[in-house]
Amino acid sequence: MPLKRLFTFLLTLSCLALSANEVGLESTNPSRFGAKFVESSGKVAAEFNGDHGVFAFFSFSDKGEWSAEALVTMPTGKSATLTGKVAGKAYNASGKIEGTGKPEWVALGTFNALADAPAFLQLEAKERKGTITLHGYRFTCATNAKAKATAVPLLHLKTAYTESPEISVGDRGGVGAATIQKAGGRLLIPVVVEKLGVKKLSVRFTANKGSTATLAAHVVDNLKIDALKKTAKVAVQLAGTGKPALSKEIALTFPAAGTYLVALDAQEASGSVTLNGLLLNGATNPEIWALPNGNAQSVHFGYPVPKGETALWAYAESKSLPGPPTTYNCVLGFGHGYFGYQRKTAGPEAKDRVFIYSLWDNGYVKNDAKKVSAEELRDLVVTTVAKGEGVNASAFDHEGSGGHSDLPYAWKDNATYSFLLGVKADGDAATFSAWVKLAETGQWRFLTSFRRPKTVAKIDGLYSFVEDWSGSYGQVERKCLYSNLWIRNAAGKWIALKEAKTSATSELGRKDYAHTVEGNSVALITGGYSSTDGKRGVMLAVPAGKEPVVELDKLPTK
Repeated sequence: MPLKRLFTFLLTLSCLALSANEVGLESTNPSRFGAKFVESSGKVAAEFNGDHGVFAFFSFSDKGEWSAEALVTMPTGKSATLTGKVAGKAYNASGKIEGTGKPEWVALGTFNALADAPAFLQLEAKERKGTITLHGYRFTCATNAKAKATAVPLLHLKTAYTESPEISVGDRGGVGAATIQKAGGRLLIPVVVEKLGVKKLSVRFTANKGSTATLAAHVVDNLKIDALKKTAKVAVQLAGTGKPALSKEIALTFPAAGTYLVALDAQEASGSVTLNGLLLNGATNPEIWALPNGNAQSVHFGYPVPKGETALWAYAESKSLPGPPTTYNCVLGFGHGYFGYQRKTAGPEAKDRVFIYSLWDNGYVKNDAKKVSAEELRDLVVTTVAKGEGVNASAFDHEGSGGHSDLPYAWKDNATYSFLLGVKADGDAATFSAWVKLAETGQWRFLTSFRRPKTVAKIDGLYSFVEDWSGSYGQVERKCLYSNLWIRNAAGKWIALKEAKTSATSELGRKDYAHTVEGNSVALITGGYSSTDGKRGVMLAVPAGKEPVVELDKLPTK
């Protein structure tokens, strides 16, 4: 055996005998749809209730190769595979867990670390069958038995919001960063406090020598009324050295457990200063953690069709209040698709706002497969029968697959638009068509007719929702009103929908949503970090409306 290989082999043997450095969950944060903190044997553990688990930050005393392990428990007979990255490298061990009901060390693999440079660890689960409880981590240096790994409790900025162009937020897929270009901007960092009290923290930042910034920090518990409060603010001075640095420690008080925003106002700025997170001093991430997702919750109404009735048409009116970009107001969702309008950007022009109507395939089919004329796809794929002037229509294969159509149109806030959905049989298929009546002209515009194979010609499972689909504007409230909800049966009779059942998605740390009755409408409200605390599963009475007057045989079809 060559001397170099022999030396490497002996070095590996000696490393097996090294005492490993065990680290707890001090720097662990839950990721979206991932984990929640629990007590296990008197210590904090993280319980996976999804596949996206946790992420954490560590620093290492020595440069070089390290190995990583996770201490987990799974019930006997259950299994999963841990995946993810550490220090930018995907795990190269199997990560396989075979449950025994007892804590077991699972190898994640090896990686190269830099000395005293925080490294990002991401831990996810694949093929999870049973609950995973994470207790801690173990890191071993290949060359130094005394080398240490240290948890870095951090409030990250990957879900922080910026309210003005003076501050830009980036790197949302990683640790997050916010760059202050000049004074006047404001940064909002959403956090969940598990343990109330005073939290001491320092701002991690980088800036060229000579660049400076003065921040004013305070805690916001209700964004709607924050501007009315005379909240005391803590000054934070940042002076660039050309290297990563920490501000002096500041103290912020959180009077109760719950969700807050840490507000950083840039009062003065000279040069460019980049913030890289808030380092916790004396506290841990299980006590206070940054929200893993910036999205406001999606909120919904479900409209039961009266028993014994079959809907061939559905009608509703809707009005969107002014709100942020990346908002979708679904007006007529149903069992096979959805129909509504979207605010793509902050602008008022047609390129910024669209009406959208989509229909799902009868089974999931990728777009590439749809390009091949295959007999077996005939009973699965939605096809476009007709589309209106200016309408874009195409196939999609994310979040399901089907046919998508949109009509760019400068729809107005606070204006009422009418939405109409119809279906007719085509052999053993059904063709679903969508129209919108413009508030500005009172004229119906045709969007699209989609044919769905092997489908009964009826409209069922009716619903509406409001969705924040980017997470960049979850600090701004969205609100949409729905009124005059009707179906039309095969006998040509219009029947009012009289009930709306409330529901919402479960976003960690968020409860700022509501379902209300306002005037002649039911309303969906979400976002804004207010004191609103929505309730799921409540049945609201839909205010009575006027029967639609629609000349169905005169509707445009192109």
